[in-house]
Amino acid sequence: MLADKLRDLLGDERVLRDKEELLCYSYDATLKEFFPDIVVFPLTTGEISKIVKLCLSYNNTPLVGRGSGSGFSGGSLPLNKGVVVSFTKMNRILELDEENMLVTVEPGILNGDLKTFLSEKGYFYPPDPASYEFSTIGGNVAECAGGPGAVKYGVTKNYVESLEIVTGTGEIITTGSKTVKDVAGYNLTQLLVGSEGTLGLFSKITLRFIPKPEANSLIFVSFNDINEGYMAALSLLRHKNKPSMLEFMDKSSIDAVKNYFKSDIIDFKGAFVFIIEADGTKSEVETSIKDYENILKKYSPVFLFSSSKDSEKDAIMGARRAISPSLRKYGDLKINNDIAVPVNKITGMLSFINQTSSRYNIPIINFGHFGDGNIHVNIMLYKSDLEMVERGERAKTDILRKTVELGGSISGEHGIGILKKEFMGLKYSNYYMDLLKGVKKVFDPYSILNPGKIF
Repeated sequence: MLADKLRDLLGDERVLRDKEELLCYSYDATLKEFFPDIVVFPLTTGEISKIVKLCLSYNNTPLVGRGSGSGFSGGSLPLNKGVVVSFTKMNRILELDEENMLVTVEPGILNGDLKTFLSEKGYFYPPDPASYEFSTIGGNVAECAGGPGAVKYGVTKNYVESLEIVTGTGEIITTGSKTVKDVAGYNLTQLLVGSEGTLGLFSKITLRFIPKPEANSLIFVSFNDINEGYMAALSLLRHKNKPSMLEFMDKSSIDAVKNYFKSDIIDFKGAFVFIIEADGTKSEVETSIKDYENILKKYSPVFLFSSSKDSEKDAIMGARRAISPSLRKYGDLKINNDIAVPVNKITGMLSFINQTSSRYNIPIINFGHFGDGNIHVNIMLYKSDLEMVERGERAKTDILRKTVELGGSISGEHGIGILKKEFMGLKYSNYYMDLLKGVKKVFDPYSILNPGKIF
């Protein structure tokens, strides 16, 4: 049996078979559940390769790589049972190369742990998904995770320099290099970033880091008119010291949060809120905040508060973090979409979503990363109301279709997984989809790596 062979390879303690143990690896943040047959915990690249080859020899048993299981698209779910390869024990920092400002890590290290390690040495790893405290770097790379800082610093793909992976045939390859310039052949590194574990299993990841900013300050500002806010945002994005964060909350999310989150310093006035960060040297931050305030005041804000004090910055970010838990008042089922549109299409997209909310008579709460056009669309429903759930699914389809119509993407940072694969045809032709499937076949000819995802 495959399980016996895996135990011979890894030992009993690194192979799980009991249903109670498998339960922990059967779901992710989508709360959908698919039980694997086996969970294994490799420690080395060589072990990963041998696991793949064993699965091939046992009727092409499916393999799914897994980090913390915090994804929102179902990317780490074992749809066809098989073997879940958990990387939680491969969580070491392998090399800190300060001369080249690169760090090589195993895929199971937590984003937050890497940030802390680098911060203590005066460095900064910018990608900051909301799940940074518990999501793994391997998962971040597999989904090309983003976060609030993407407006200034970019997303995960902007920091991945090299990958060691195990393909669907068990071969071990290294892509990229430590050089700044490298155009020798196709850029397989960037192909693999965001591939959702369908092309290979990461075993080593080399990331670029930058010097840690000396200081930062935050602004909480609200407007009665979304168009005034939009014009203010465009002016901020053109500033010589671009905001390192430009988050927004629409009227529905403001209403949810103000009844959930209490603060002595924040007034939840208006119909549109921005949370803005400036970072850099102390003098740069002071100058930028003054400039930002002057820009914002030109567009008639109804409330404006800025601070460099940690306690007050915590309160501002507390309001942002309160959005998701505050949504429970609208329902016990959430259809979560992380669409992305060009920045100049955001107001049009939000207007369409509001119309959709009215047309289907369901609450849709929007917030997210205004600076890069990434909108988190939350369609709120009640599980027991099947007719309402059906309306919600139709609303989701309409929103995704409009997103593509406006030149956007059906996923900005959460990936396709199983939740959006049926909508890939909205954006891509059959020929394009065949190209994607052809790439998959080259890396994984027997389709054992995360089958059933993306297409």
